[in-house]
Amino acid sequence: NYEGLLQVDGANGLSEIGVKGQVIALGCLSHARRYAYKAVEDGDRNADVYLEGFNRIFRIDRLAKHFKLGEAKRQALRMTHSLAIFDLLSAMAQTELPEATPKTLYWDCLHYLVEQEEYLRRCITTPGAELTNNAAERNLRPLKTGVRNWFWVGHPTAGPRLANLFTLIENCRQAGVNVEAYVTDLVTRLPGHPARKIAELLPAAWKNAREKAKAAADPPAA
Repeated sequence: NYEGLLQVDGANGLSEIGVKGQVIALGCLSHARRYAYKAVEDGDRNADVYLEGFNRIFRIDRLAKHFKLGEAKRQALRMTHSLAIFDLLSAMAQTELPEATPKTLYWDCLHYLVEQEEYLRRCITTPGAELTNNAAERNLRPLKTGVRNWFWVGHPTAGPRLANLFTLIENCRQAGVNVEAYVTDLVTRLPGHPARKIAELLPAAWKNAREKAKAAADPPAA
């Protein structure tokens, strides 16, 4: 029943997750920039304009953050400046891809931009969206680096359970929830909590409930 944004990295099938029209798939401009960076690093000067274009898009967001612009002003800045840069890069890639040598790093740069254009563009045009999914990838990195350990989880059902637990813990961290306090309270309350109200125990909802309870308990300041 999830409704909202889903930011992915271009892997096959990820952008199709969820009910169409209910889940909006976003791309990752950091991945698009990485392809341009690798082509430039390889010595292909044709990719310079793409790397510089992506750098300018990210620079605009950094300026918005530096000057502490609100969400509406940041979105206006994106729509006025960032979108024009992205649309120019996209149009160039559409024109240059047929002439590029297949399977080169420069071709990869163009192909990714053309293939992911719809999802990448939404990163800029969707209010509240991030330009990248870097935060999620940083949280997944410990699991990826320890991937060989997960071959020995002990039982076929242990893997999915462990994945669910990792997801829950990472959601705690993203929501700023004390993991130890949350898990302790969760284990205590789960046996008597109605299954139909399980969403009340998700990290963000749990945190909001605790904050409201604390505010109600604290006497108003004199």
